Amino acid sequence: MLPAEVTRDLFVVAELVNAAHSGGDGIDLRLIDDIRRRYGMTYRRPVTAHDRDQIAALALRFRSIFGASVDELARIANAELADLSFSPRIFNHEEGYGWHIHFFGDDFDLAERLRSTSAMSVMSLIIHGETQRLKCCSAEDCHNVFIDTTKNLSKIYCDPKTCGNRTHVAAFRARA
Repeated sequence: MLPAEVTRDLFVVAELVNAAHSGGDGIDLRLIDDIRRRYGMTYRRPVTAHDRDQIAALALRFRSIFGASVDELARIANAELADLSFSPRIFNHEEGYGWHIHFFGDDFDLAERLRSTSAMSVMSLIIHGETQRLKCCSAEDCHNVFIDTTKNLSKIYCDPKTCGNRTHVAAFRARA
């Protein structure tokens, strides 16, 4: 099983990738603030339009990790870290998140933090032989990505209640 922080970091990536590829508002400041709150990110600076633009560009780049080969994942992770300079440090914040590692410098903006933690989480997937957890939804008309956290890697839809149900209903109607 993957460490909780790796799973959390990859959930953030998937959510940002899906927002960037949605037909709606895409990535906006409200979404970023919501993600920061829900996932317990300790980034304290106000999020700016520049941050939003950088995160949107990052989300577009990270779309390629879903369904990529191990070699391609390693290339992407290495490329994302190539121009970032940091020393990992262990922290135990007062907020109750427990001991965890920061893979970013104190001067990193939010997009750089997301780049470094996401790349390190992808590397962790590679090391643990769990890259098959990065999936694209199997529904015909869906382009969402997701992290399969099931024990037997059986999840094939981003959301079984929407995409899964819609696909099963369409198959039933085709048979009937």
